[in-house]
Amino acid sequence: MPRTQTACEQTSTEPYHPAPGTEYPFSISDIAYATAKLLGDGWMAESGPWGISGVVAGPYSTEITFCIDYEADLVIEYRYSTDDDFPDKPELPDGVVTSDAGVYLELACAGDGLDMLADRAAAAIRAVSGC
Repeated sequence: MPRTQTACEQTSTEPYHPAPGTEYPFSISDIAYATAKLLGDGWMAESGPWGISGVVAGPYSTEITFCIDYEADLVIEYRYSTDDDFPDKPELPDGVVTSDAGVYLELACAGDGLDMLADRAAAAIRAVSGC
């Protein structure tokens, strides 16, 4: 029986075909769920279609959407609502950058791990919302 190649041993002549569910250990919606849990009581999350997005909702009228933008950044989208009284210029944590849609986690990748990404996202949401 032939030995299966690992990703590191993959040759340039054969395409890499990982088994389903093995290339990425968690989805974007998993980050949303983990973040809502860290934010505490009054926060919840829902998965978007296929787990490629997630929505976090809390004690504000603004919903917060996790997604990946065209540059492969992990974006935390939100629309400012006057009902929420978010700070006009929040003091963002290191590695959180403003964008047209909200903020994104600079240089975030799946290799950072679910817990680290959720910690960073929760810190970003606390800063943006003024919690």
